[in-house]
Amino acid sequence: MLYVTTTHPSEEKRSRTANKAKPELPWNVILHNDWNNSMPQVVVILKKVIPGMTYKKAAGIMYEAHKNGRAVVKSCHKELAELYEERLLGKGLSVTIEPA
Repeated sequence: MLYVTTTHPSEEKRSRTANKAKPELPWNVILHNDWNNSMPQVVVILKKVIPGMTYKKAAGIMYEAHKNGRAVVKSCHKELAELYEERLLGKGLSVTIEPA
């Protein structure tokens, strides 16, 4: 005897999507204005610590933080944001992270 079983597509879809992890929301690394670091020093530190950062972009971020009190340096997943925060704090900059 041959037995045939059928599955319902809707049941398969439910089980597949239920197992998928939701994508993690990005986090912002925020540079705060401070009076302990010179403007050129901030630009050089941003360029050294953040991969792919150009001097032009670093200067724009530095100036925005100087003018507005804070600026977004980078948006990325939480673990990477924490790493950048730790490295920038280690260089003497005033930074925090927050959900984007």
